[in-house]
Amino acid sequence: MRGMRVAIIGATGNVGRALAPALLERGAKLVTIARRAERFRFLGYGTAQVALDLDRDGPLLKQVLAEVDCAINVAHVKHTRAIIKALPEPSLRLITLGSTRKFTRFPDQKTAQVMDAETAYAGVKGVILHPTMIYGGGDNNISRILRIVRRAPFVPMPQAGAALMQPIHRDDVVRALIAAIGQEVSGPPLVIAGAEALSYAALVKACGKAVGREVKIISIPIRGMRLLARMSRMTPGLPSVTADEVQRLLEDKAFDIAPMQARLGVSPCTFEEGLTRMRMAGEIAGRNAFQF
Repeated sequence: MRGMRVAIIGATGNVGRALAPALLERGAKLVTIARRAERFRFLGYGTAQVALDLDRDGPLLKQVLAEVDCAINVAHVKHTRAIIKALPEPSLRLITLGSTRKFTRFPDQKTAQVMDAETAYAGVKGVILHPTMIYGGGDNNISRILRIVRRAPFVPMPQAGAALMQPIHRDDVVRALIAAIGQEVSGPPLVIAGAEALSYAALVKACGKAVGREVKIISIPIRGMRLLARMSRMTPGLPSVTADEVQRLLEDKAFDIAPMQARLGVSPCTFEEGLTRMRMAGEIAGRNAFQF
């Protein structure tokens, strides 16, 4: 990978901010791309930086991509067609971060965008990696649950939080992206997930343990959850929950990671290990933060 010219599209987002230094450590030459120039200050290192709008600046994007060996799209998956259109030649490798939202029983706009990205990938050299819920590094997923359990001794959930989920730590997403480049992985889309599936209830309790709180799960009907979600959006200081997020609390999101391990050579961490990483990075605040 040393000397490889890599463009990171969406470099100032949560995954991009971790991916860029990891690639620099491996000797890659980076072009970082983001929509707003002022956000480059969060990167904290020197790379070639280009500010552009993926929906409007196609010619500029094509000019930038003509100077690299590989592009990684960690911006929103909805931009996939615009990026593919800007590829200077079919041989340029493109790795895209998609979403396991494609498997939901409750399809929405993002589901359609993920499916459209897969359709657009026909003939493209590279692969789409579909992550489960990403946490760590200032995410809006597990970090939001941590904020809730610090404040509340109980958490309401439909079906007592029995549905399964399999979050993946940001570090493992970065490892998967780098492996996809280094091993020149191509072919069908690939799910990347955490080491284990656990129930929502177990996940919330683990978050409570991480901040030194014993959390109880209260089972309430889905209608009650929708009402509480609406109230959360009207209550200052309380992490908000959307109606769509409530709906998805009813479905299992568990995946086989054997293909990920076989094609990428990446074995992800457990959720407990991921919480430990967050604590060591200072992402779990509070005097009573539990140390695993």
